[in-house]
Amino acid sequence: MLLDEDRPPADWMPDTSRRHAPPWLLRWLPRNAARRVALALIAGLVVTAGALVAGVRADRQDAGHVGVVRNGGLLDNRRIRQVLMPGAKLTFTGMFSQHPHEYPASKVVLFYTITGDARRGERREVDVVSVPTRDGVLVGLEGTVFFRFVGERDLALLRRFDQTFGTRKFPVVGTEDMVYPWKDDASFGAMLDATFRPILDNDLRTEVGRFACAQLVASCTLVRRVANPTSAKRDSIANASIAEVEARLNTSLQADLAETLGGDYFRDIHVRISRVTLPSSVQSAVDSVQAQYVAVSGAKAQVRKAAYEDARNAKLAETLDKSPALTRIQQIRAAPKGSTIVLSESSGDKAPGINVGGG
Repeated sequence: MLLDEDRPPADWMPDTSRRHAPPWLLRWLPRNAARRVALALIAGLVVTAGALVAGVRADRQDAGHVGVVRNGGLLDNRRIRQVLMPGAKLTFTGMFSQHPHEYPASKVVLFYTITGDARRGERREVDVVSVPTRDGVLVGLEGTVFFRFVGERDLALLRRFDQTFGTRKFPVVGTEDMVYPWKDDASFGAMLDATFRPILDNDLRTEVGRFACAQLVASCTLVRRVANPTSAKRDSIANASIAEVEARLNTSLQADLAETLGGDYFRDIHVRISRVTLPSSVQSAVDSVQAQYVAVSGAKAQVRKAAYEDARNAKLAETLDKSPALTRIQQIRAAPKGSTIVLSESSGDKAPGINVGGG
């Protein structure tokens, strides 16, 4: 049994409230250095855990786009990891993965507008389309191309598109910017300007070049030596020709896009041409001819009017010869307004005379 004087002092007891370095660390390092190393290890573990938590990626996809996710970790490759379907809920996409490359979904209807007037194009350097006809008239086209992107309809083809066109930048018309096609809708439009548009222009030139100007624009018959059908017939021919151009473009454009771009990325293509315009010089000639036709029609109308007036006057003279009283009435009516009319007495078989004086 220990007496009070045999007990150790109170300050001899170990302070368990303070953290000490591990015993194995004390055998290798002094106490202060071991404590610093231990704190550094703990801080490193905390930072590593935070980085791992921050590297967790989860994304959701809106209903109008499909997302292609690529690896993005420090030691990872950059291959495609997964594809997020349109309207997908919050989905785990790996550690340090890249933000999804968003492309239009297959059910979204896209459109590309073309115009023959540089003042009406949304992007003046791109939208203007002028192609020659078979007889060499440069006509302008206004219309819209409706189509769909492959999207989630064919995932293998979508992956191929992201690996080919999705890895390069395209110029934005009118600026010096270079953008990836998956950045936003405007960037996807920049890709269309660089890839879709040249093929469209080539097909328009080929299909429109099969027809003469008068087959596409009825007023071309006024300045070109062609058969002279009726106006209704000319309009019917132009409408039928434009419909044929649209039908041929619907087939040829899709085939040419697939062959040139290396994949059937654009489908359900429908071209609608709203108007075919003439160059300003040709249109001026047409307007001049039309004005001359109007003048000729006006002259013909005046000739017919004069013939009717002549016939009327002859008939009126014949009637007046038969009725002296009616002649006097006509004379009185012909007198200037405010004049004084004096009727003289008749003598023998002569009718009374008429004297017209100032008012």
